[in-house]
Amino acid sequence: MLSKKIGIDLGTSTVVVYVKGEGVVVNEPALMVTDEKGGRVLAVGRAASELAGKGGKVRAIRPVRNGNGVDYGIAGALVQHLIGRIIGRQRIFRPDVMLSVTPMVTGVERRAVLEATMQAGAKTAYLIDKPMAAAIGARISVATTDGVIVINLGAGSTDVAAIAHGEILALESLPVGGDALDAAIDEAVSSARGLRLGGGEPERIKRQIGSANPPVADTSIEVMAIDAQGQPALTQVSAAEVASAIEDLVDQIGAAVDRVFTQVPAERRAAVRRNGLVLTGGGAQLNGLVEFLGGRARMPARIARDPEACVAVGTGMALDNLQMIRRGQHYIT
Repeated sequence: MLSKKIGIDLGTSTVVVYVKGEGVVVNEPALMVTDEKGGRVLAVGRAASELAGKGGKVRAIRPVRNGNGVDYGIAGALVQHLIGRIIGRQRIFRPDVMLSVTPMVTGVERRAVLEATMQAGAKTAYLIDKPMAAAIGARISVATTDGVIVINLGAGSTDVAAIAHGEILALESLPVGGDALDAAIDEAVSSARGLRLGGGEPERIKRQIGSANPPVADTSIEVMAIDAQGQPALTQVSAAEVASAIEDLVDQIGAAVDRVFTQVPAERRAAVRRNGLVLTGGGAQLNGLVEFLGGRARMPARIARDPEACVAVGTGMALDNLQMIRRGQHYIT
């Protein structure tokens, strides 16, 4: 059995793992549950989410906070579990592993992530910036493209990057992602009705009736909430309310795209405007977002195929073309 090539996208809410030749093999909550003292790992991923939901004397912890902050001890334990799940008992041919990281991670933090991955059982560990991985996973020919803007919309943050000929020309990362949209919806309901939405309801609302544009026909859905006395209550939430609640955050993403474009060298702007925007990440699926961003930027815009998996897939695919990664010296063997 030859060494496996594994790409890992460790996000705020989800961890996605891509294995060359097998495709996406893990798509689960980026969550780990330990005993009360944090000394023993009890469950990881989907099993951890189920265990945490039962309550009891356990600790539920995430390796990535707000899209950027990383707890390397937790990240290392999670990566170790994932590697063990994928390669099984055989340890002779240790895998090559590449992880995606936010571009804002410092050199010291990058080294810590690499060392944690090596301790987790990797033969060789590499890092790649999330926007570059997203572009590769979206099947953009990053080495030859003369200019494109990739918008990776995660749970904790959004990365906007202009890419040409294998390099990031301009970049902005902002702490606006799916979690922030959910929080804005919850806050809007709380302010209007004095109710807090039940667990998972803000995301369900966002997926079913959320939109980056004012809805043409206002619709509503019934959702579960909790009143001031802690009792369950049902309420109706309209599409117009949701659009109003998330309007400012959507505008912030559009403004970030504008700023990145202004930072693109003048000789590349025509190419970027011609090739336009590519949206990746789970947030790319917000209704109307691709039309909103394309219209605001006055560029063609599209959603990548299987946008949630783009970063993980691109991370794994990059293992076959390491010149760019090695040039940045973000690896350990």
